[in-house]
Amino acid sequence: MVFSLIGLLLTIITIGRNNEARQLEMLRGVFADILDLEKELYNKYASSNEDEKKKWDSLLFNSIEFFAFLVNNRYVSDERMIGFFRDAIVGWYEGIFLSHHSQKDISNENLYPEMRKLYKRMKDSAERARY
Repeated sequence: MVFSLIGLLLTIITIGRNNEARQLEMLRGVFADILDLEKELYNKYASSNEDEKKKWDSLLFNSIEFFAFLVNNRYVSDERMIGFFRDAIVGWYEGIFLSHHSQKDISNENLYPEMRKLYKRMKDSAERARY
């Protein structure tokens, strides 16, 4: 009986660690894609034509939208992992999204809804952390 309980406990611990590793790997993959695109912003974006800029914006914000989907739908639920990206999420929204999109796009709540939802959550979290 004791060995069964120990075995069950070890199984639960192993499953929890596997889940954390899976979440970390998902975040790492998406974040690497976003960072690659962000590097292009600093190296190529300014000298690109409008069509290339729109394509780049689409790639970046669709990647961020997927990242936000994973977090918002609890595919990634570790608050430490999510909190680590808080400043990046706020920065992508305020520093890139707002400056690269028209007022019409910014007002369109159907454009990147997952990103907007996560941004609001992270912004609220940042505000609470200050007090």
